[in-house]
Amino acid sequence: MKSHRQLPAPLVAFVVAVVVALGFALYTRHAWEDYWITFRVSRNLATGHGLVFNVGDRLHTFTSPLGVLLPAVASLLTANSSDMAALWVFRVMSATALGGAAALLVRTARHVHFGRVATFFLVAWLVTDAKILDYTINGMETAFMMLFLAYALSSHTRADPRGWRHLGAAWAGLMWTRPDSFVYIGLLAAGFWLFNDPQATRMTRTQLLAYYMRAGLVTTVLYLPWLVFAYSYFGSVVPHTVLAKSGLGSAHTLVGFLTSTVQLPFELFPQGSTPARAFLPAYYMIGGWPPVLLRLGTMAGTLCTLLWLVPRLRVEVRVASFAFFGAHAYLSYFPNYAYPWYLPSTTLLAFVALSGLVQLASGRTWTRWIATGAAAGALGVAGWTTWQVAREVAAQQRLVEDGNRRRIGEWLRANATPGQTVFLEPLGYIGFYSGLKTYDFPGMSSREVVDARRRVGNDWNVLIRYLHPDWLVLRPAEITRLSQRDSLLLRTDYAVMREFSVADAVATSGVHGRLSLMSDARFTVFRATRP
Repeated sequence: MKSHRQLPAPLVAFVVAVVVALGFALYTRHAWEDYWITFRVSRNLATGHGLVFNVGDRLHTFTSPLGVLLPAVASLLTANSSDMAALWVFRVMSATALGGAAALLVRTARHVHFGRVATFFLVAWLVTDAKILDYTINGMETAFMMLFLAYALSSHTRADPRGWRHLGAAWAGLMWTRPDSFVYIGLLAAGFWLFNDPQATRMTRTQLLAYYMRAGLVTTVLYLPWLVFAYSYFGSVVPHTVLAKSGLGSAHTLVGFLTSTVQLPFELFPQGSTPARAFLPAYYMIGGWPPVLLRLGTMAGTLCTLLWLVPRLRVEVRVASFAFFGAHAYLSYFPNYAYPWYLPSTTLLAFVALSGLVQLASGRTWTRWIATGAAAGALGVAGWTTWQVAREVAAQQRLVEDGNRRRIGEWLRANATPGQTVFLEPLGYIGFYSGLKTYDFPGMSSREVVDARRRVGNDWNVLIRYLHPDWLVLRPAEITRLSQRDSLLLRTDYAVMREFSVADAVATSGVHGRLSLMSDARFTVFRATRP
């Protein structure tokens, strides 16, 4: 009798994640606004103009080194002949990275002796999470955060005295992906040190610190070349995007951070806390989604925030929960807003903690059935939500991105004079397709805007009068705000040239979350009337 060999579980997880991600991409065709901000730099690099947004201006206008370099490679692979082909090459890279994350999570599950059920839900939740899938294929660096975070978890849980090499490589990968990854590196390391199980790690806490020191040396060797390059090329290792976003919101203090951290698990107000948002559609708070999603997200977020406080839980559950809590303490306080593409990294940590609970409940029949039923219910909700998000972002791409913002950029390219400037907030599509010098708020592509904000503040009326851009691209709410504060600006200094609107099509699209699409459904383009 022939034996049937099964495919290795990590390979199965890899293939499933890649197929699901590419399927999501084929259906939605979604390309995120921020991708085109970065890709303008990537394309300039690929075409020999340097790692710059505006040719000749060495300004660090991107956040992720991998997020700008890999799209440049993708463009080179297409011989710089097609921006959309380059995007698809980058999507394949990203889907492959997500597949690698899924495979590494299976390995981690084996390291900590998860059963098949817990391992299944760990991977299934990963590949059915709406934000993880969308930000994997829409041009963001999210999939690489998933990959290196899963690599770090795998390296932490393997009982290998030489595993510090892998851990250091994982940390370096995280830093190459996002410069604030030191938060996740520190939280995971602190968690495994605090909850250290010497029988599992075969190390005392003192030995673990030495282990981390060796890993840190590997990270330094692998990441230092980027820091040296950034300093020599841009004059600073701090991205200009970080500087541009500083000065928004209230000042940060240690007391304020500690107060925010203590209050975090109890933030159950109507729009939910950042832990709840880890499980919810990107801009659910704008409306259009069933209220039950908020309740379920709040329950899951609160549970994952508090599990690390429970003694005798599995080490990996407590560590993942501790890192989830710490990451949300950071995201709730320090960024001016916890943008949805920041959240998938915390969602992965939550899935590790929750799958650990499923494994913990497998010891008795009745608890196993309860845990499996609850996990299956959560998977069903995630699947439904992801399908609805796919419908939403497909409509967003068709109507708002290609049908509105890209058209505005192309119209400006056809009607503006090279060298003219445009003031706007949504920088991506309009900035890329117009090719103009952009005065975006808060100034991610422009040192002039950041300098102006330091001189005259953040009021748009004052900034526009100070900078005197040739063009303005404004939403209705922005026009109203400008007119209320300065009734003459848009009447005497600028003239309406054209309105771009897909509001009626968005209103009748019938997708959940369409209220969030309405914010970019109508724009008015103004031109300066005075030289």
